[in-house]
Amino acid sequence: MHSSRKWFKLIVWLGILANLGFAVWALFVNPHQILSTLGLGEVNTTIWVFNYSILLVFVSLFQIPAAQDPLRYRANAWLLVFGRLVPASSYFIGVYLGFMPRGFLTLGMADGAFGIVQLILLRRLLKDAGA
Repeated sequence: MHSSRKWFKLIVWLGILANLGFAVWALFVNPHQILSTLGLGEVNTTIWVFNYSILLVFVSLFQIPAAQDPLRYRANAWLLVFGRLVPASSYFIGVYLGFMPRGFLTLGMADGAFGIVQLILLRRLLKDAGA
């Protein structure tokens, strides 16, 4: 297996595990604790965290085919990159405009780092494959 493909697979799986870790913590451990720990703001209800966590699980499931074979599941591979970079951008913009707590910068940096590395590796992988 080509090194770009191995690295892409590893980074995607690390991102999936990060997503699932957040979701499990929010769904089954303590949603108020994750909000507090990450500085995402105080809330009266954690329903948005529950919904966000369920969506993270489904987004992660859609990333698995691309992690296994990004050339065959090219659309999934591109979508997972955009699925990291778009939320990261929205977190940075939300904090900058003042309608999101500063803790969202942590989520933005995590999603942004995964997205940028995945973008670089995917482009390299596709170039090497002649696609």
